[in-house]
Amino acid sequence: MRIYADESGTQSDDWLVIGMLFVPDHSILHPDLCKIKDGLSYLNSSKKRTAVYKETHFAEFKSLRDLNLGKAWIDRFLISDSIFRCVVVDWSKYQGRFFGTAFEPDALKKRRAYKKWAEMLLQPEINKIANATFYLDRLRILYGYDVISSLRDRFSFHRDGNARRNCSIKDFQPTDSWKDANQCLQLCDLLTGAVYQSLCPSSNQTKLAVVDHLYEKLKAFGVKRREPGYWRGYSQSVNKHFPKFSEWFWEPQK
Repeated sequence: MRIYADESGTQSDDWLVIGMLFVPDHSILHPDLCKIKDGLSYLNSSKKRTAVYKETHFAEFKSLRDLNLGKAWIDRFLISDSIFRCVVVDWSKYQGRFFGTAFEPDALKKRRAYKKWAEMLLQPEINKIANATFYLDRLRILYGYDVISSLRDRFSFHRDGNARRNCSIKDFQPTDSWKDANQCLQLCDLLTGAVYQSLCPSSNQTKLAVVDHLYEKLKAFGVKRREPGYWRGYSQSVNKHFPKFSEWFWEPQK
């Protein structure tokens, strides 16, 4: 099992999306994603990078080729054994007091919040995996906030303390998403970015078309609508109702 984490909306005042892609069939999914890029000649042209392929980075989508790639990758994800989970944070509901005292700086409280949200994404899945590897883009806020250290402390062993035989996540790897080996991390970026774009639509027609394609295809998996009120109706049982692709809208405990 490989687990990939990404985020979108880190500079937004409205929404934050933290996504995780759980990939049990990496040896199948990864080469298929590469084949799609080969078919579209989605190749790297930058001399600054040694990669063969152009990075799939949803924030930079603008061309017909980007659109075709996004659609094809979404279709391939949906027939794979992989699952996608994300937590969506409405910043208007966030209050630092839920993550620290009045005397602590807000930056510290936000670090705790990011770690807590990442933990709560992993927790429902942790009993289904063993000896997994967790990948995180080293350029992301999740990495800058040292979320890896927190996740390692909580999930690198089971509660019986047997770290070797009952390891849930055996390794945590910060990595560079643009590298050819990280196509599944780029897929996580695509799905996470699409969720954010569904909440904060831009005028970018390519991105909007990819988002429309995703949610149209998700109807076959029980996802009837995309607005926040729809997902909030399922609360923390969202994974049960939507085992393939779920959006959990965080609400502060009252």
